[in-house]
Amino acid sequence: MPNPDVYAAAERWIAPQIKEWSPAWREHLAGWLDPSIELVGDAAWGAQYRDMVQLPVPDPLAWANRRIPLADGRWAIAGIRFRGQDIEKPFVDIIATSLAPDSAGVAALGEVLPHFSDFAPLCLRVNLPDPDQALRALATSDAVHATPDLLIVARPVAEMLELPLDDRYDDVTIAPCDPAFAAERVAAIYEELTPSRPKLAQWATPADADSLEDAAEQGLLFDVRVDGASAGIVAAERDDSYGLAGFCMQEVAIDHAHRGQRVGVAALQRLARELPSNADDVLWGHIHPDNVPSLRNAQESGRKVVTAHVWVTPAGYGGMPS
Repeated sequence: MPNPDVYAAAERWIAPQIKEWSPAWREHLAGWLDPSIELVGDAAWGAQYRDMVQLPVPDPLAWANRRIPLADGRWAIAGIRFRGQDIEKPFVDIIATSLAPDSAGVAALGEVLPHFSDFAPLCLRVNLPDPDQALRALATSDAVHATPDLLIVARPVAEMLELPLDDRYDDVTIAPCDPAFAAERVAAIYEELTPSRPKLAQWATPADADSLEDAAEQGLLFDVRVDGASAGIVAAERDDSYGLAGFCMQEVAIDHAHRGQRVGVAALQRLARELPSNADDVLWGHIHPDNVPSLRNAQESGRKVVTAHVWVTPAGYGGMPS
């Protein structure tokens, strides 16, 4: 079990809204962190990771998560990662740190990167609470450049159910479907979107049948229908992360014929009413900030940005390609 100082440090990086929404957030945070922290110094896991990626860095401990000492007795738990499993895009993921979640703390995390020099990392990734305020503060920093990677948007299910229904709500229904059908629909929707959104593959990848299996088993994989015709797919599954307890959006994809007509908003409102939620459960998901239609659907159905994965690039490093 991790030392109590790890939990205490990680708690400082949790958004106030998450603490407000989830009374058992400390328990959920520990459960989310533990699998990563338990891999600190795990040579066997490091060897498996090394053999999967196949880069010429032989030491398995270099691949394992590490607790790295920083200046003034501070520390960071971090590990090497690759964006989209692309070996040309290595970065260091900050799992927990005793530094404060402010501009000075984020800048000081630059000390971690030299410890991973064998991998030539491009930047760090941190999970920042209250990202709008944090990114505004970092914009004036001379030490690092910070850009959001993924926004975490969330809202308690109970609150979503109290919001006014969208004007399209009565026109839209959702019906359970099987993963093979859903995966085929999602793949076709992503393919038709690619010409108008050439960076879509950097924002999201279409869910396949295997990744939708859990949603289907939980009764949360649906065909979105308008006037009896299929208009897309919406799916969620149980996932307690970031201190949140509840359900993570696995897919929301609306086809060209129904896009821009608030079908996605109505479908999300329908989904919220199908969740087998407890009193404190939250519906949350990851959305790239440039994926404006998905972000708009999420916000118009009631969810709010509470935290974000942020690329942090100290001077002298290449930074993650946009």
